Amino acid sequence: MEVSSSTTTSLAHGNSTITSLARACSLKRNNALTALLCGALPALLLAVYLPPRAYQWLIGLGLGLVWANAFEYFYHRYLLHHTRGVLGKGHILHHITSGKENEVEHLTFGESPLYVMLLFCTNGSPVILADLLWGFALAPGILLGFTAYFIAVEEIHWRIHLGGWLPAGLRAARAYHLDHHDIPEGRYNVFCPLFDLLLGTANSTVPGTPAQRLRPRRNIWRALQEEALLYTWIIGMAVFVRFFCGGSPRS
Repeated sequence: MEVSSSTTTSLAHGNSTITSLARACSLKRNNALTALLCGALPALLLAVYLPPRAYQWLIGLGLGLVWANAFEYFYHRYLLHHTRGVLGKGHILHHITSGKENEVEHLTFGESPLYVMLLFCTNGSPVILADLLWGFALAPGILLGFTAYFIAVEEIHWRIHLGGWLPAGLRAARAYHLDHHDIPEGRYNVFCPLFDLLLGTANSTVPGTPAQRLRPRRNIWRALQEEALLYTWIIGMAVFVRFFCGGSPRS
């Protein structure tokens, strides 16, 4: 029995789609495992070395979640949308392929487990160092919060684009994020728009006319203001922890 060329093409395309999906699922799984190894595992080891009290777990977890939300915002807005390196080019492909047949090939925020490892090293190192130097005992909670948020972002982002199931409280996140794909000048948080709300980008467009948004000096000045706000918040949290949460090392 002869097989038509169109049937052969359809079978080849179907096999290619299945292969791409399997590869993307494997990358997402490996990114999550890397996050657990680089975030949750050090958190547990630190908790054994410097056991946190209950309130330190809660404070650390809260700080980790907010820190991760802030990092997601600045990483997405400035590194993914305003650079021309590997990260920026990869994210452009994500936007171009959104809704297309090869969309699944460009869905993960972590380009590879190596990028995820570097992400956790750059964010976790100062937290761990502060714990070891001053005995805050907050690093375990912070690292767990950061890990949970990273895995959640990857999974929710995946389900948003592929039409997967989302709990009732997160169903609005689908429209919120896809609106970012329609007009990528706002809504940089994927599902929890904390820093979008703080920095005025919770709408699909940033304030100002299109001409104003294209002015390089204005963009640079806005970026500096936002980064100053983030670092002021981080310093403020460090001062709060130092004076109100017991900063002296344990004997």
